[in-house]
Amino acid sequence: MKAKKKRLTIKELMIDILKKSKTPLHYREITERLKKRGYKFHRKEPERSVYITIKRHLDIFKKVKPATFRLK
Repeated sequence: MKAKKKRLTIKELMIDILKKSKTPLHYREITERLKKRGYKFHRKEPERSVYITIKRHLDIFKKVKPATFRLK
């Protein structure tokens, strides 16, 4: 019996995207990279999902410029 492949959460994918990025990213760029990876958003405004996730996890994401973030 095959085990189901675990889907990564938006937070886990965002962490991976920022780890692989050599520079901090604007939340809209993070959104575009999530879309390229095939992440399916549940909201009509995907950028809002990304921004809310960042704001909920300020222990992980650090603001370096307006709307631009890196990992702590």
